Amino acid sequence: MTTPHDHTPYLDQLDDPHAFWEQRIKACRWMIAKTLGLGAIAAALGVLGQGWLEHAAPLLPIISQNYGIWQTAYVLSLILIFLVWAAAMRQKMGLLENSKQGLAMQNRIDEHNARIEERRRATRERREELAKEREERSIYHKASGGRSNKFDY
Repeated sequence: MTTPHDHTPYLDQLDDPHAFWEQRIKACRWMIAKTLGLGAIAAALGVLGQGWLEHAAPLLPIISQNYGIWQTAYVLSLILIFLVWAAAMRQKMGLLENSKQGLAMQNRIDEHNARIEERRRATRERREELAKEREERSIYHKASGGRSNKFDY
């Protein structure tokens, strides 16, 4: 049973940051496509609505008496809808850009971590080689019967 504030799906995404950023980019692109589609539908309805307002004027006396006010209110509402749509598009484009930057940053972090791990591995191998050489020298020194002193056991 999940609670309304169950965040486990989001926590699972944190295991693979690349998948998270790629999923977010894909979702942003879909949001942009949907917002563009809604904008196109709104523009088509805006053009049709102007004609509908003209055709409704003779039928409804309140529109025909104040047609200029109705037309101005209609145009102002279209401008307001356009401004809201433009703000939504700007927000979606900003989110897409942010997601792309996040993915690029994650790639740089992964490359940096890989370089650090490569350096660590190389350092570890060098240390192992040096320890092996020291061990061989000490075995060679003991086996060669080098100079003995009274503290050799």
